[in-house]
Amino acid sequence: MAVPENLRKQLALAVRSIQWSYGIFWSISARQPGVLEWGDGYYNGDIKTRKTVQSIELNADQMGLQRSEQLRELYESLSAGEASPQARRPSASLSPEDLADTEWYYLVCMSFVFNIGQGLPGRTLANGKPTWLCNAHYADSKVFSRSLLAKSASIQVPIQA
Repeated sequence: MAVPENLRKQLALAVRSIQWSYGIFWSISARQPGVLEWGDGYYNGDIKTRKTVQSIELNADQMGLQRSEQLRELYESLSAGEASPQARRPSASLSPEDLADTEWYYLVCMSFVFNIGQGLPGRTLANGKPTWLCNAHYADSKVFSRSLLAKSASIQVPIQA
């Protein structure tokens, strides 16, 4: 399911303006009705290794959008690699050893799906109201299923589902 470019830019603007490490847009799956899956996201956290497609300097906006795209491509490559070991990544893309802990967290979140009413995103959809979770790394895993993952990545920013 394609996310409109203006939504991607608005997500990026919101994440940068409040200085979060990332933002995730969960959407209802077109393949599995009643399931929320990764719609899109914007990564604004620490970057361990910079790899750019062009040799020109990128501003912060362009760098964040490019990094988000690179992380998505890496996730798709790793997912395809399970089904087809011959799948190759583009030459300028990332490899797993290029990632900081926060980048790993963001990448792994792409694999999560939530039934309506399940997990924080699923409960938020069922309630029809935004949910704010601060200090995700301290949250009980019954409230926030990705809390252990957040702890390992030292995620300490508020999260909205």
